[in-house]
Parts: sequence; structure tokens; C-alpha cells
Amino acid sequence: MITNSELPLVVVVDDESEILAAIKRSLMRVDVCVETFNSPRLAIEFITSNEPIVVISDQRMPDITGQEVLTKVKDIWPNCRRIMLSAYRDFDEIADGFNQAVIEKFIAKPWKNAELIFIVEDAIKQTQEIEKPERQFNEIVGQCPPMQTLFSDISNAAGANVPIFIHGETGTGKELVARACHQYSHRADNEFIAVNCANFSETLIESQLFGHKKGAFTGATSDQAGILKQCQGGTLFLDEVTTLPMPLQAKLLRVLQEREFTPIGETKTYSFDAQIVSASSVRLVDAVRQGEFRQDLYYRLNVIPLQIPALRERGHDVLLIAQKYLAQYSQEQNKSFVDFDDNAKQFLLNYSWPGNVRQLENLIHSVVIMNQGQYINVDMLSRLVEQEMLGELPAQTQAPSVSAILEPVSAPNGAVNSDTSGEVKPLAEIEKQAILAAIESCQGNISQAAALLDVNPSTIYRKMQKW
Repeated sequence: MITNSELPLVVVVDDESEILAAIKRSLMRVDVCVETFNSPRLAIEFITSNEPIVVISDQRMPDITGQEVLTKVKDIWPNCRRIMLSAYRDFDEIADGFNQAVIEKFIAKPWKNAELIFIVEDAIKQTQEIEKPERQFNEIVGQCPPMQTLFSDISNAAGANVPIFIHGETGTGKELVARACHQYSHRADNEFIAVNCANFSETLIESQLFGHKKGAFTGATSDQAGILKQCQGGTLFLDEVTTLPMPLQAKLLRVLQEREFTPIGETKTYSFDAQIVSASSVRLVDAVRQGEFRQDLYYRLNVIPLQIPALRERGHDVLLIAQKYLAQYSQEQNKSFVDFDDNAKQFLLNYSWPGNVRQLENLIHSVVIMNQGQYINVDMLSRLVEQEMLGELPAQTQAPSVSAILEPVSAPNGAVNSDTSGEVKPLAEIEKQAILAAIESCQGNISQAAALLDVNPSTIYRKMQKW
């Protein structure tokens, strides 16, 4: 089994934010990712698609009890360690949980940090014994099914000595995947060189790749070894390969076919022995159809295709990635942030992330720099992304005005109506209809809906919780 998250996952559920923060601080000395929730329902939703090694749940919470949370955990992840934590001692309930093998250990509040740490460290050891991971993709965080498929594909591709093509939108982490392919190949001890083909002119990119002889062109004042020579025995990553000019595409095709190259200004050929991994943020097949990319080169480069899903397709992975960057930048900036509150987590889940992981990282970095506290809230996030989110929709698909949304629920004379029957509905119901209409028109994007209604996103979240 491949370990596809940076650290083992521990989930803590308690309706008191102070308790969550204290437990998270207690476990900072252990190499785990700690996700905290003061909403049991949101915790269960997260756990459904993310496998934890330990779940620590409070006993008494509104709506859902700790035993119900741990029962759900047992059904989904039977190997997960399940801990009940409470200041109350309802012995009948606790005994029932033990009898059903739902509760594995009960810890009374106030707890001892050493006891929590021992439980988590022991769970890590047991997990390692069970899984015996073959490889770890430490720089790539992801637990959703598409990422599991990607990790498996990387493992399979790493053993093959054929070209790999990475498909994915801008900001999805194509270079990280290319490095993982190199890291787990037999070429790992040799050079990994990344080249963004879009950053060079036609003359310069040819010189960079193939090298040149002194005097080969104006400005060539000395011999220069190209990247094709420098990466011998290693891996060459060609990002945005579809931007290569046609003449250079033909030369690259010859390198792949003949496994040799000739520097500019030379007649001597040199053998080429390196893995080529390439990528593009545009669909390769579209570039071929539009005559911008050679079809024969397409087939040579696309021997093993790897697909990176967009962040909006990765479900709760966004929370794991956000937590990783929150911990990283909080430490760098000497801040005390430990987690996101539940509304902030919902905000992260609802946003469409057109810039993918790169955009998420930049957002978390900025939020950490510009704020103080232990928890990131939705206002901190929305202040930085609201303008960007409003600019996402093309002109022809801009959301309708607030008046257009309210039109179906407003009577011609200005009285508030919900239908043509003349029945006047409560203001709260009209407000709810307006909010739902705004959310629907913005395709589920809460921040866009809030801007449309001229309210703060946190206002919508608070009202939705009351429904």
C-alpha cells in the first residue's frame, strides 16, 4: 500500500474550540497531521474520504454523541484507533461502547499529554506494521481516489524507461509529480533537471537543450554543454512542452527516436540516456488538432500518461493541503495558528480553486502573514479572495443581480410574496430563498453568492447553520 499523505492523520472532535486547540498543541511534538472539528457532522463527512490512524471524540456534543461518531469511524475504518474523551463518566454508555468494540480507550478530562502522545505514537507503529508502505510521496498530499490512482500510476511508471507525460491544469503540481517519477526510478541518484519551455525564445531554448559550439551564432563566445548532456543518466522534465516551436519539436523527436543529439555548430553526435518527462497545462490532443504540436511527437511523449486532478475535484484533500501550508507558514512567520474553524473549512471546500494548489498555498501564506490568533476564520480568507472570485466568471456568465434573484419572491406592489397566491411568507423564509437562489446562480460558490447579496460570506454560513 502506498502512503499518499505526508503524515499520519489524527482527527479530534469536540464542541469546545479551546479543547481542540489544547489537544493540537499536545500533539505538535508527534509527526502527525491533526485535523480538528467542533462539528461532529463535518468530522464524519471528512473521515468518510480520509483515513485516520486515531480519532479522539468528546462524549457529549449537540446532535451527535461521541459514541455515534466512533461507531461511524469503526464502520468506515475498522483499523483506526478510537478514543473517547470526556469530563463526564456515563458508565453505562461507556460500557456499552466498549462491549460493542466501538470505544477502545476512555480518557477523562483533564487528560495527561503523555497519555495522548503514547496512544498516537503506538497507533503509528501499528499502522506501519499493517501497511508496510513501499514508497512515500512526502511532498504530495492527497487521499482522494483520483490521487490514489495517481500514486499507483507513478509507482508503475517509475520502473519503466519510457517517456511520461503529465496532464493537469496550471498549479496542480506537475513538477512535483515529475520529481516523484524520478525519485522512485533507478535514475534517482543522478540529475533531475526541469526546463519550462515557455520561458525561452526559439534560439535560446535550442541552445539550452542541445548546447552549442563557440562561434555557432552571435554571442556564442565559448562552448556550452546543453541540458541533454547534463542530464545523462538522470531525468529531464520539459514543462509546457507544447510551446516548443515546430523546428525544435522535430529535433526533439529525433532525440527520442535515435537516442542521440547534435549540439548547435557541431557535426559530432552524442548518445542520449535520460528519462524524459513532459507536461503541459493545455490539452495535448487539442494542440495536435490545432496544428500546434506534431502528432508523431505526441505519440512519442505520451507513452505513459499521468493525470493530476484539479483541486476542485479532490474533495477534502483541500483541507489536508491547507493544514500542511498553515503549519509550514505559521512556523516560518512565528505565528500561533493551529487550525481552521469549521466555517473556514467549509469555505475552502466550496471554493472552485481556478489556480489549484498553487493558489491555495499563496492564500494560506498571505492569511498567516496578515492575521493573528490560533484559528483561521472565514473572514480572514474571504477578505483576500473575494475580488478574485468575483472575477472568475466570464462576462457572458456573470451572475444575475440581486434584484433579479429576488424578483420571483417580490410582489409587483413591493409586498413580499413567495408565489402568485398572494400569501405573504415570513421574512426569514424570503431571506432563505434569496440566499439559496444566489448560491444556485453562483454554482455553489458561497463567496460569490455573498458578494451578489452584498453580505459577508460568514453571514451566509451562520444563517445556513440555523436552517
